[in-house]
Amino acid sequence: MKTISLSKTVAISLGALIVLLAVVFTLKAQTPALNLKGGSKLIYEIKSATGISDATVVVNTIVPTISFKWKITDALFGKVILSNESFNSGRKIATELFDDQTGEFGFFWISKGMITELLQGKTTFYLHGSEKMHGVVNAGIEKIEIKLNGVLKSVEVIHAKSIDANNTGVDFYVLNDLSNPLIIKIKNGTSSFSLKEISE
Repeated sequence: MKTISLSKTVAISLGALIVLLAVVFTLKAQTPALNLKGGSKLIYEIKSATGISDATVVVNTIVPTISFKWKITDALFGKVILSNESFNSGRKIATELFDDQTGEFGFFWISKGMITELLQGKTTFYLHGSEKMHGVVNAGIEKIEIKLNGVLKSVEVIHAKSIDANNTGVDFYVLNDLSNPLIIKIKNGTSSFSLKEISE
């Protein structure tokens, strides 16, 4: 009859626990922070020099690229289809809504190339209507609460902080998710928008 010593039993148990924890953390890391899909609805609060309004964004597709409809009022609405090239490596973002027929501008998303660079330390981009190159650095990972299906949820975001010496550049917070680099908040001078609520 074989016997197993207590020390071996403890070692086996610890080994099994380590494997289990590794699996759990791996699954957690692979789980999307937000499960956006066709039909998901996002409500953003938009601030400008003329006032505050809400914009409703309805997702059409997430893969292979981003497309969505937006609406502020019955007379102010549009549709955006981000090109594959722009979603993968684009450097143009906008803080105002308009119909982008070329698919060049990220409105509520930055490109996969930009978030990859940001995770490594910094990235650059152009704002709509400007030829000036803007720069931001990774100012750390933070938590922001948003309402998801009526319940407050804490999501992990990267704070992209302007490197403008006068602090007049663009600051934004982007979802820490390479496959879905959604802008949660962005501020450019007196203009800004921030995500209030999501219905998945």
